[in-house]
Amino acid sequence: MTATPAQPMETTGAAIATTVDSLKDDNIEDILLRLPSPASLARAALSSRRWRRVASSPDFHRRLRERHPSPPVLGLFVSQGDLGQLPVFHPSASVRSDPDLAAAARGGDFLLTRLEHNPAWRLRDCRNGRLLLCRGDFLSVYDPVSHQHVAVCRPPNEPLPPSGTEYISDCLLQGEDGVAASFRLVSVQRDGQRLRAMEYRSCTLDWRCHPWVDGIDVPTLHTPAMPAATSGLIFWRCDKSSSLLLDTSTMTFSTIPLPVPLVILWTHPLRPRPVYAIGDTEAGECCLVSNLGRAMFQVWLLKKNNTGHAWELEKQGQIGEFASFNRRLRVHMVAAGLALVFCIGSKYSHIIIDLKNLSLKDKFLCHRSMAYPFQMPWPPAGLVATCEGSKPQTYACGDAERQQEAPSSSRKRKSKDEVSSGKETVGPSISIACLENETSKKL
Repeated sequence: MTATPAQPMETTGAAIATTVDSLKDDNIEDILLRLPSPASLARAALSSRRWRRVASSPDFHRRLRERHPSPPVLGLFVSQGDLGQLPVFHPSASVRSDPDLAAAARGGDFLLTRLEHNPAWRLRDCRNGRLLLCRGDFLSVYDPVSHQHVAVCRPPNEPLPPSGTEYISDCLLQGEDGVAASFRLVSVQRDGQRLRAMEYRSCTLDWRCHPWVDGIDVPTLHTPAMPAATSGLIFWRCDKSSSLLLDTSTMTFSTIPLPVPLVILWTHPLRPRPVYAIGDTEAGECCLVSNLGRAMFQVWLLKKNNTGHAWELEKQGQIGEFASFNRRLRVHMVAAGLALVFCIGSKYSHIIIDLKNLSLKDKFLCHRSMAYPFQMPWPPAGLVATCEGSKPQTYACGDAERQQEAPSSSRKRKSKDEVSSGKETVGPSISIACLENETSKKL
């Protein structure tokens, strides 16, 4: 019996094509999670409103942070205040090799043109893709990648005592929990033998001045301060055996003993003095990094105990690239799991070390001692909501100051209380046109 050949199935219409719009939100999340950097995420999120909505989810940010805990380093901002010039940006090697990071660098304002090239601006801190600059009674928090900025007026001083007061530190710290775009500023004033802390919150747009604290051996403090931004702790080198700590959760000062091996080296007449810096790991833990000799580095974590806090050795090791250095090394600063080492008299003046595996991450040729690593902002600007109190503006920093100093007739004149509270602050503007332009070029 001859078999009847199979007949083709009848179709009622054209085959349904699978497109990007057919993907579920979970599929989009899986795609975005595999992107290598925040710059890549920001560009991909601009492909559609739906992708941007998925990329803006706090749950997605948490998952991406777990997979990529450390944002990439775009470069180094080198302070040139002693030369009467604005900070100078030195791009990292990854900016030249990664097209997404290169797009962020090309579209960013790394020449700081919005500061109107006023040499009075001084770089005070740099955290999470934001610069903290100071000019007289004005502070400016500026994100060069997105052009977002917040201009903050310092609170008015009390009548000056005979000795006068001065600001010894301005630090940029993490803001409110659950509000990624928020930040805190902590300024510390000195008046003779006493200190006091003042705190500004971007979500409330006001300053809070805390009481003066006496009994601190102020002349022994070494600036600049060493913030552990995620932990909300600020340190100063104090003497051979301790450092001064300001816990910004309680705004209390205390003294923390240094690790015993460092104290022993300090008192040894034939050994070079140890150099250390305090900051935070990429997981947000407070850490102390010291270098012993030319190639040996130690990482200590701050732990709570029955008597307060103490340093515990977490790891130590040699970095082979430094073994051939016949020069003096100095740990300059620590931030987000990276240590910046200043190499005196070497070809490369600044070297970045990854604390996760004590390996060399990048090196720079700039020959200036005061410098700050600049990491890609996290989460990327434009994918997070700003504080309710912040109003988007497009003023340049200098324009913001003039708005504060001389309000036009079209604006309601602010009272003294409003000015002192910081409510004339210029809120951040969401500007990611540079990434949009780069994305449209590719399409």
